[in-house]
Amino acid sequence: MAEAVSLGAGLVSAVIDSYTAVWKAYNTYLDVKEFPSAYQDLRVGLLIEKYKLELWANHVLSEGRQEEVKLSREYWPLWKIFDFIFNLMLESFQASDKTMDACGERTGLPTHENLTDEELLQRMSLAVKSPPKHTFRELSQTMKFVLRDKKKIEQLVKKLGFWNNSLDRMTSRLEQQSSRRRLRTRLFTDDITQLQRLERAAQMFNHPDLQQMAGVRNAIEEGTQQSVHQMPSSASLNAAPDFRLEIGQLKFKGTPHPTDQTRAMATYGREDVIIDWRCCEDDTWRKRNPAAFQLRIANLTKILNRDLSLLNLSVLQCVGYLDHNTNITGYAFRLPSDSLPGQQPLTLHQLLTNVKSSGDIPSLGERFELAKALASTVFEIHNIGWVHKNIQPKNILFWPRHGTNDEPNIMKPYVLGFDISRPDLPGEMSEKPPVSPEDDLYRHPDYKGEKSNSFQPSFDIYSLGIVLFEVALWRSVGSYKHRASQLNVDFDDPEFIEKTVVMGPVMELKRYTGNRYRDVVMACLSREFDGVWKENTGDRREQLKSYLGQVQNKIVF
Repeated sequence: MAEAVSLGAGLVSAVIDSYTAVWKAYNTYLDVKEFPSAYQDLRVGLLIEKYKLELWANHVLSEGRQEEVKLSREYWPLWKIFDFIFNLMLESFQASDKTMDACGERTGLPTHENLTDEELLQRMSLAVKSPPKHTFRELSQTMKFVLRDKKKIEQLVKKLGFWNNSLDRMTSRLEQQSSRRRLRTRLFTDDITQLQRLERAAQMFNHPDLQQMAGVRNAIEEGTQQSVHQMPSSASLNAAPDFRLEIGQLKFKGTPHPTDQTRAMATYGREDVIIDWRCCEDDTWRKRNPAAFQLRIANLTKILNRDLSLLNLSVLQCVGYLDHNTNITGYAFRLPSDSLPGQQPLTLHQLLTNVKSSGDIPSLGERFELAKALASTVFEIHNIGWVHKNIQPKNILFWPRHGTNDEPNIMKPYVLGFDISRPDLPGEMSEKPPVSPEDDLYRHPDYKGEKSNSFQPSFDIYSLGIVLFEVALWRSVGSYKHRASQLNVDFDDPEFIEKTVVMGPVMELKRYTGNRYRDVVMACLSREFDGVWKENTGDRREQLKSYLGQVQNKIVF
């Protein structure tokens, strides 16, 4: 036993040493002062690969995993492959115009497109001897040669990307998703030049999610700068498509303008769309800032027109907006690709308030998938630098399952209600939602009443917590009025949720959903994330990164 532990410890030490050598090699390249200015997109690509490796190591090479490897031989073959791959990475840095693939053949760029995970592991396990390690003096000499050749840098980044992807494929799907979210957060910036470089690098090296994230962030930053000057730049006007629609372009199915309904179905061209109307009770801000208002709705449409599913956002694609007058605005959304003509969506509010029997309650597995999708969507909205401001069941829609007429697909929600959303940037503002005691149940206590505080991203998390609580029990919080009367709590009390739900039913959630789900709901409703924004010192970007890190650790499934 002692001998096995000693051998395991030796293997762990070798793998950590190899990883550290690769990490230092990345830094040697990234820290070089002579990195040509014309190659900055390639440098960003190299930085992406370094971050990917670090995030992978945080999962796989953690101290807990190291102890498991020391005590159990079953992990040894996999860790030997890790060591082999790290040495291949070093070989790539040392001989960047050629590399050794998993079978020992020299190629320009190895590929595993047609291999299963098992075949890839088997091919790698055939290599019993790692490539030779190289000194940093040799690496420095090679680096000076490589940095003179743009093609060699590009090939180096692609090779490193291949090996990083190979390492990722040896982790679970959840670990891969978590690392990808953290990568997007880590690359967060509000510098337009850096965003443009990131977008180009992501396109060059096949990171579609990073490309979309950078494009969205760039659109937000450009829109904000235009808003400051109250006029869009001529360059952006020429480059941006015109998303403004006229009422006459739509054929409505029912009442065209909002009355008691906030949404309407219509036909735009040859496709069905859903119109999400916004009726503003107080349009003072819009009248005082018409240019800023026009830029806001045009920019939001531009952002929602992108394929945001790459960022795990459960939203519909926006095809245009209708600016009917100063207090009525509508956004036209394309229906889900698998929806059938004439199918009407249902809101989560409708489903929660129309439970007739136990057969109307989705399975626990379906509710978990719904909760995961909603948590991911709210997180990613914040990750791109936006706040929703109106997370509630009326703004969560479902279409029927494929092949059914009316059974909603609970595991595929679509979040709407972006009408009062805005960029999460200092100085940005938008109207408050209409006053409604029922809707106020989903709002943060500090965002209720006439003297409410400025909206912060953590307020969306509070709203999410209430929705997740409802999803768990498949019951609306509005149904707790009887409990409120027993506790002598008014329905319009700003702390209605805390007094009637948090201190009772939420604590009992673990009986139905387990501890993990209960803890997520508690974290949302505890207001612990508000503290990040109460700190007046420090960079807003750093505050946001800190906030996103905390939310991902405690909220995102």
